[in-house]
Amino acid sequence: MKPCRECRREVSEQAYSCPHCGAPRPAKQKWDGWGFEYKTEARFLGLPLLHISFKYRPNRVPVVAKGVVAIGQFGCGIFTVSQFGVGIVSVSQFTIAGFALAQFAFAWRLVAQIGVYIDEGRGQLVWSLQEILKLLP
Repeated sequence: MKPCRECRREVSEQAYSCPHCGAPRPAKQKWDGWGFEYKTEARFLGLPLLHISFKYRPNRVPVVAKGVVAIGQFGCGIFTVSQFGVGIVSVSQFTIAGFALAQFAFAWRLVAQIGVYIDEGRGQLVWSLQEILKLLP
């Protein structure tokens, strides 16, 4: 048994919420959300070399993976593997990237199911940005 970090009443160390005040993970001294997050100490250009984030803050806002290699539901970095990503090289479901392998993408070069490219693109429904701009009046 430990004191709840919010109301200071005794709670089990395994409790998911305090039965008295409702605080999530009450036995932990510090709690910053649900899920998993890992970030290397080593940095390059101010970014961690690797940031993996499948985490939500207590207010249910997702934590974006930001790093040289960013892996998570939301990712931003040089190399991203994510559901929603922004990067130079990105493998994502939805992405804006230099080079993309995605379901939906906007990129310099891409392989996508649906996408808009600037230089080269391959996929099921893929258009050149130049072709799209020609269609505008």
